Amino acid sequence: MKKKSITVIRILFGLMLLAFGVVGLLNLAPESHYAEPATNFMDALIKTGYIMVVVLIMKLLVGTSLLINRFVPLALVLFMPISVNMFLFHLFLDTASIFPALVIVCLNSYLLFAYLEKYKPFLGAKN
Repeated sequence: MKKKSITVIRILFGLMLLAFGVVGLLNLAPESHYAEPATNFMDALIKTGYIMVVVLIMKLLVGTSLLINRFVPLALVLFMPISVNMFLFHLFLDTASIFPALVIVCLNSYLLFAYLEKYKPFLGAKN
């Protein structure tokens, strides 16, 4: 049963990330409206010219990886900083729309722990 739930969550998370990545790269979503501090922060990220593109490409790559079940532990580790920063952005600057970020960080965390055995060689202390 646990293996089936991991598979379902992996696929749902992959679909979610792939959809968000495509929508973001193709500018299909309506422009988000935040409070002033959040808007200033997002404007600064967008003005860098690369941060948001990197995040959207990571969503596409990680979503694809999760869907095809290849390099899943690596994809989850690579996406965790993005998940945490999305959550923190909403926690401190835009709590009204925190729910999607909370779902993303929870799914990413759950899958990271589900694949914990894959990380153990890297987490062991050196002798």
